Amino acid sequence: MSLSSVYEMDISATFKRGSIQVQKAAAKVVNSQFGSTQILIIFIVCGFVLCGIVEQSASVALRANRTASYSAEEFAEYVENTSYITRYCQTPTNRSETHIVRSIPHIEIPMSRTDETEAVLREAFMWGTLISPLAASRIAARVGAERLFGVGVLGAGVIAVMVPASWLTPCHVIIRIIQGIFMGAIWPAAHMIAVTWIKPKNVSAFVCLYSAVNLGYAIVGILGTILVHSFGRDWLSYVISGMAFFWYFLWWRFVEESLQYNHPKRDEHRHLPWRRLLMSKPAWACGIAVIGSQWADATLMLGVTKYLKLVYGFSTGYDDVLQYLPHIGHFFSAITFGIVIDHIRTSAIVSTTTSRKLVVYFSHFPPAAFLFVLGYTGCDPAAPAALYTAALAMTGATPAGAYSSAADIAPNFAGTVFGLCQTVGAAGLLAANYTVSEGLHGSFAGWWRLVFGVSSAVLLTTAAFFMAFGSGSVQDWNAPGDIQSEMEAVEEPSRLDSVLE
Repeated sequence: MSLSSVYEMDISATFKRGSIQVQKAAAKVVNSQFGSTQILIIFIVCGFVLCGIVEQSASVALRANRTASYSAEEFAEYVENTSYITRYCQTPTNRSETHIVRSIPHIEIPMSRTDETEAVLREAFMWGTLISPLAASRIAARVGAERLFGVGVLGAGVIAVMVPASWLTPCHVIIRIIQGIFMGAIWPAAHMIAVTWIKPKNVSAFVCLYSAVNLGYAIVGILGTILVHSFGRDWLSYVISGMAFFWYFLWWRFVEESLQYNHPKRDEHRHLPWRRLLMSKPAWACGIAVIGSQWADATLMLGVTKYLKLVYGFSTGYDDVLQYLPHIGHFFSAITFGIVIDHIRTSAIVSTTTSRKLVVYFSHFPPAAFLFVLGYTGCDPAAPAALYTAALAMTGATPAGAYSSAADIAPNFAGTVFGLCQTVGAAGLLAANYTVSEGLHGSFAGWWRLVFGVSSAVLLTTAAFFMAFGSGSVQDWNAPGDIQSEMEAVEEPSRLDSVLE
């Protein structure tokens, strides 16, 4: 070996050591300002926000670029001709009078070209989220949940850079499927992170951070629309790709490497009791409860906003307010439920099982009632808008209930159980999407009340199943063979506390 080669190797080794030292110094500075758990929480929230942005980006780009839009006069004429507010309600002449409701017939609403395109892209993304969760949970057991979570967020975001070149072509549909696959992988990975690095008494609050996806919906709906109007549709994809790459770079530097290095030694993938898992009623209760939640979300996001606009004559200028701002309330509602339930559990006010069932009750029964009543609110447009906002806020309790129960019943296999829940839930989401679309635009004979009634029935049925079979107790199949059960350690310090320091 020549002297120059040796010299180059020495320089390379010196730079490598220097780079590692810089990384450690940067991590030390960050951790001196924030606790290690807080850093993980920030990255998890930002990751789910990015996935929410990716999920809604196609819809935002389509709606923001509509060439045909209503002027104020045209929309007023449209409402006059189609809305039963003007055709079937008598406006009160003074404050002492009330609205008079007459017979309301079915109003057929044709699906526009933009609606059809948006539906295809949305369903492609849903198929991706249906394909990946269960397989991703087993991959995470082998390669590490931290690594898979980072790759999932990175893949969903970075591939958006290909959207401008494939806009509204078959390749665009394929890209949406791939994005859905990447996003579907992050859910079980996040659940494995929760049971591995977060104190059991704080798991509910951590799982509720998954609702940051809804925060992403609101961000892209408001800021994304402004970006598209200002710089063009393509820039939305470029910004999303850049944000995903930047997030992953920080995740890799400050979280993934440290968690991977300190990850406990386990061979979960070799000991999973598939038969007992698939025969477990509590596991299926979690999945079925998720179906109800996903069905309600689809009805609220796809149906109610259109109902308010086309039936009650809400101005098209309020599209963003109606469709996105309530999701901010959904996120903070989820966080509130998670903190309250963790307090109830640690205070031993009720058992974990009872607390989970209580949360499922709040996330299913009141929204079911709101959705059912929503179709019979008559002529006052404030009533359905209030019911829509309240229902979306109440469904924010889902992570503290069904999602967290998946971690309670089998901490050693939380990722796989939640992967099963997400697979079943994605199937329900696809079915709900079809029902809403057909009920509003297609062959179903029923109209708005049918759509809201079906959603209400699904919520009640799925909640009743969880009430009967759901659990917050560790199941006996959680610790087969030589895998040690993790039923204890409720007060054990989080293993993350010493990882990133």
